[in-house]
Amino acid sequence: MEKMNFLMAVHCHQPVGNFDHIFEMAFNNAYLPFIKVLEKHPAIKISLHYSGSLLDWIEKYKPEFILQIKKLVEKKQVEILSAGYYEPILVLLSEEDRIGQIKLLNDKMISLWGTKPRGAWLTERVWEPDLPRTFSEAEIEYTIVDDTHFEKAGKKREELWGYYNTEYAKAVLKIFPGAKFLRYALPFKLPEESIRYLRDAYENGRKAITFADDGEKFGLWPGTHKWVYEEKWLENFFSALEKNGDWLEMINFSEYIDKNSPTEMIYLPCASYDEMLEWSNGYFRNFLAKYPEANHMHKRMLEVSKKIQNAKSKIKNLELEEAKLYLYMAQNNDSYWHGVFGGLYLNHLRYSIYHHLIKAENKVDILSDSEGKRCNYKMEDFDGDGRSEIIVDNRSVKIYIDPEEKAGIYELDYREKAINLVNTLSRRKEKYHEKIREKVLQAKGSSLGQIQSTSSIHDIEKTIPKEWSDFLIYDRYRKGCLLEYFLSHSLSREEFLKGDYKEREQIISSYVVQSINEGEDFLEMTFLKRILLDGLPFAVKKVLSIEAGKKRVDYQYLIHNQSKYLWEGKLGIEYNFSLWDNTLSLGGERKSGNHIAITDSWFGIEIGMDWDKLGEIWYYPVETVYETETGFEKNYQELGIFFVTDIISEPSQEWKISGSFGIED
Repeated sequence: MEKMNFLMAVHCHQPVGNFDHIFEMAFNNAYLPFIKVLEKHPAIKISLHYSGSLLDWIEKYKPEFILQIKKLVEKKQVEILSAGYYEPILVLLSEEDRIGQIKLLNDKMISLWGTKPRGAWLTERVWEPDLPRTFSEAEIEYTIVDDTHFEKAGKKREELWGYYNTEYAKAVLKIFPGAKFLRYALPFKLPEESIRYLRDAYENGRKAITFADDGEKFGLWPGTHKWVYEEKWLENFFSALEKNGDWLEMINFSEYIDKNSPTEMIYLPCASYDEMLEWSNGYFRNFLAKYPEANHMHKRMLEVSKKIQNAKSKIKNLELEEAKLYLYMAQNNDSYWHGVFGGLYLNHLRYSIYHHLIKAENKVDILSDSEGKRCNYKMEDFDGDGRSEIIVDNRSVKIYIDPEEKAGIYELDYREKAINLVNTLSRRKEKYHEKIREKVLQAKGSSLGQIQSTSSIHDIEKTIPKEWSDFLIYDRYRKGCLLEYFLSHSLSREEFLKGDYKEREQIISSYVVQSINEGEDFLEMTFLKRILLDGLPFAVKKVLSIEAGKKRVDYQYLIHNQSKYLWEGKLGIEYNFSLWDNTLSLGGERKSGNHIAITDSWFGIEIGMDWDKLGEIWYYPVETVYETETGFEKNYQELGIFFVTDIISEPSQEWKISGSFGIED
């Protein structure tokens, strides 16, 4: 009787911007020991994918590992898979960037191992129907998704086998469905259970079954190194496959395609694996709606990509290729979403995205620079929310302003050091926060609350310090700079930090752009909104001024009391800076013209802030509690500064405050 074919694919990745010690730990605990066990089992054939960012690190620090893989490739025990070089979610990119990323990794495979990949790993298995065209243009013949994708197309998991043909605009792609049972079983269940699953599939006429999942689960995920290697799960699993060789044969994907026809034709809807669909509420792009910070990064990436494409028609330069490489680095997927992995919540990964985007943009602007205004602006719906934002570039800094969202600044690029100083993240409610609240309540009287679970990272045992419940505070607005609040005289710092306060402002009409005055070397923008303060009508003007070549924003609030009554309260102005070394020094006495400086020795910069009125200055770390594969973690996101000053607003009078903030040389 014909044997069943078993196909295995293992995907290994570490993102651009991750810490070296994480690369080292992943290599020593998962990537290297996996290959060492594989070398002892020549009958076990497997397909391997290593992301370009991981390969760059391996080439630099572990070059002997490249030779180990090459020997396995030459023996045809290992087939190499391509993908986007820096592990992007392909569907979030322009078509040209998709193809460019894949071809870049194809070339890398050829240079390292002398083999041109026929298949590609699909990052996070995020599928959209036009991908066959992308893969065809990149000379990729097949990819692997989950059986979840096929369920969405009306198929039953227990009936799937082999590969299926699909197409888009006559570009044909072969798709292998990965079995969810095996994804959960390997390596968490005993090998016998997986063998039993394969045997049942074989006896039911399924001729080829695919397993495809992350290499990190074989040694890096919590508790797996001991189980997989010290207790020899992987050794035992490979031995079990070999012992059942009378009916079960390991085969690589290209080999299977060459010997077998497709099972049938199919068209798949937009999908990913089950957990991703849960995290994203059914569709990956929903992350961009849930997290405006992710959407901003994504649209920023598309903006730089378009700028590079436009420059290509005018400039042929090796530096343009370098700009494109920086862009590709900024397309790494990890920072654009969040599930059980830290992702978007990891500020060092967001920093890496912006760092490489700004470096790419700097390269293009230098190459295409022409004489003209040194302080430029444009108004456009940058983030796709149906409202126009203002983008200001004075060649030293680049600023993104949302007029309706409190006319706040939500990106401030210091171009010289390629840093976005407002790379912030708001504190928002996550579904898993309820687990923390429940366990903290259950754990009263003890130091820790524990969440019980199985060994899978999707439900792993996690310890929670009780005091973390104090950090479950949610922001009313997206974190940015120059966000104003009208508050009570009695408001305390503690009440503000806990979000336990009531704003006295009722918005009648949000900010609109009243005027923009521009010259060769300056730009002045005036925004106007109408509000009620405790029922009294006010007009609030907010004026932002920026000079060419300066790394400073000057501003003024003009608050016009349009009633016949006196109004008293506090004005609070909020700033958030994504600094890593947030040493704050208060300079001078508390008087008009007060100045403070925030020093960041990590980036080697200092932010200076000035006000022309007396006020309190509250500063605090903005911290979030989020879920990762290892448990719950508390993470610093940005440094918050809150300037609070008293207002005594006379009837029919205008009250003013001026200030500035910027990078000090």
